[in-house]
Amino acid sequence: MVNFTVNLATALQIARTFGARAGYLRLDYELQRSSGLMSRRMASASGWDRWDLKHIASGISPADFLSVRRQGSRPFFFGESRRLAVGLKQILGARGEESLLAEANRILEGNLPFFGRLSFACSFPPKWFENPATGQRISPNRPWTKMRFASDDYGDFKFILEPSRFLFVYPLARAYAISGDERFAKAFWTAIEDWAAQSPPMSGPLWICGQESSLRILAWSFALYAFLDSPATTPERAALLLSMIAAHAWRTLQTVSYARSQRSNHLFSEAVGLFTAGTLYPELNDAALFQGWGARFLREAVLDQITPEGAYLQDSFNYQRMVVDLLLWTLRLAELYGVELDREIRARTVAAFEFLARFIDSDSGHAPNHGSNDGSYLFPLSACDYDDYRPLLRLGGCVLNRPTALADGPWDEAGIWFDSSGISASEFGAAPGFCRQTANAERESVSCESFSCGSVRESENNSTGYHRIGAKRSWALIRAGRYTRRPFQADQMHVDLWWHGLNVARDAGTYLYNGPVPWNNGLTGTAVHNTVMVDGRDQMRRAGRFLWLDWAQASGRSFSAKGAGYPDSFEGEHNGYRRLGVNHRRSVHCVSEDAWVVVDDLRVDDLEGNGEHELRLHWLLPDLPFTVIENSPFCAALSAEKARIRWNIFSSSPGRAAVIRGRKNLAGESARSGEELLGWESPTYGELCPAISILYRVHAPVPVRMVTVILADEQLTVRESEGQLVLSRDASPIFQVSLSK
Repeated sequence: MVNFTVNLATALQIARTFGARAGYLRLDYELQRSSGLMSRRMASASGWDRWDLKHIASGISPADFLSVRRQGSRPFFFGESRRLAVGLKQILGARGEESLLAEANRILEGNLPFFGRLSFACSFPPKWFENPATGQRISPNRPWTKMRFASDDYGDFKFILEPSRFLFVYPLARAYAISGDERFAKAFWTAIEDWAAQSPPMSGPLWICGQESSLRILAWSFALYAFLDSPATTPERAALLLSMIAAHAWRTLQTVSYARSQRSNHLFSEAVGLFTAGTLYPELNDAALFQGWGARFLREAVLDQITPEGAYLQDSFNYQRMVVDLLLWTLRLAELYGVELDREIRARTVAAFEFLARFIDSDSGHAPNHGSNDGSYLFPLSACDYDDYRPLLRLGGCVLNRPTALADGPWDEAGIWFDSSGISASEFGAAPGFCRQTANAERESVSCESFSCGSVRESENNSTGYHRIGAKRSWALIRAGRYTRRPFQADQMHVDLWWHGLNVARDAGTYLYNGPVPWNNGLTGTAVHNTVMVDGRDQMRRAGRFLWLDWAQASGRSFSAKGAGYPDSFEGEHNGYRRLGVNHRRSVHCVSEDAWVVVDDLRVDDLEGNGEHELRLHWLLPDLPFTVIENSPFCAALSAEKARIRWNIFSSSPGRAAVIRGRKNLAGESARSGEELLGWESPTYGELCPAISILYRVHAPVPVRMVTVILADEQLTVRESEGQLVLSRDASPIFQVSLSK
């Protein structure tokens, strides 16, 4: 159990971690909440009468507002949604069409999507104030200014907020486009009216977060245009929606100091929400204000959180997908309305898109479950799984005018929705995924090979902290970063390994931010990552659910040892155990597509002493049939669909192995106290699944060397000979490494 008690020295370190500017912004926000100033400001804007069109859009009638959009004077990404039916059906196919309609019907029956992969029975309209995972409820009259995101009486508030993101409107809109079934349009408007009736402006729990308010603006705007020509879309309903959007934009602007202090995806969401309200709805009296602040905050977020190389400084691939989606939405909207954004916004969008694309597996379309994963998937506009990043590749290729070599597939759909012409890619006679020509953008062609490995050459001075080595279908991500701002996980030297679309060695994910111990963001620690833990301690000192101190700093280089056209080797180290007198160095070698060697050296730190230490090497594997072949040295086989993958672990000092699934022992010694997190993974927020944890413990004085050899070909063998580990194919040596310290 982690003790989050904070002493004065720690408090000062926390202040230095966040910095003076962010600290001031957060202090300003908290003072407004605690003093009652925020509550009084919210009360001044309560009641829907305050947001009637005569107050927020002078001289505009409900009929006028709807009419100009139906006439095309206020365009959106797509034209009339029903005109997309032919292209959508071509992409979906008969089975995909049937599956989409079934999903939309399940929503009408009250089964709503949660966090990309899950579903809960919530009724329809949803029970907005109920936690479907626990049955707990929160009073709709509870002031949000006195709430936090977790409480004993309502549980993890994310489960209550999720239906109010209105992500269910995307499958309803898709189903309406291919079927014309008016039930889907009526369902959207029923949900809007019910939400407005139960959650008056600024007063209840659903108004707690500017980010949530902004994401609603996006979903509502998409749905308005998707159902624009439906008889269910009446002037009165459209006027109500405009009132709700104006109220949400105003609400977002009141607490944007919190988002700015977080220096996270919150600021991206809120900036895009404001920009959308100001750009799509120029009738609003405050449209210029919303658009201007949105553009300003977006520039701030881009320059602060995305490096010129494209790395996202929240260190999360799921959040990077979310941020890139938001940026693509904004760039497309700005293009439609002729709004000139700062050029750096597009430049860093391109960089972030291409950076993330390099870590998308070419076989599966999945990316490592790296960093925080709270289930955010803002634009579910395809039949692809939540874990599939190919819709982003296709969408980015369309909006950024950077065609990819992806084959045609269900991931093509998002590009159609974001293209105002509504014409499928194939009708342009261009490469798949190239949706349109952009007259004012420089056209650059990016091949799928460059996404996979070809463009990532030798990187002696990799400043991003992310290394990709290996071939196209057999590759690894190694994390070795130098932090300049607060880290979110203690995962230095973590290795994610992919083989023919299978994530062989994987990240455990997130599960819950606000669960009971140890599930209060517990999967961020060193113990569950594929690296070495010393004396049962994290690489950094945990000071809260989202806060690490005494940052472990790492350095590393990836290079081609065999003269290949891509990096096949990595070498690096981190100083997270300097306080214990231990230095951890790791090298990773892609010997061939079917053979990987990972060498861990635990040595005496130059500045400290010696002594015995407990060293624990951990690997997290998929939940597949697993057989231990030998205990000394450790050898076990994972039975995958395409191969039997053998794990071999050797060490210079005697070690003991254990295999754990869902905290239960499969081989060797059982999990110890404090190891409740082992043998689990979380594919998305709120979802916990068994996985296979391999532990290898060595209790000895350092230096100690541990070597892991992973083989996916029965013709490959490894043996120890005179202090050398020799890897052979058909009895012919192809690689060797010393086992000495």
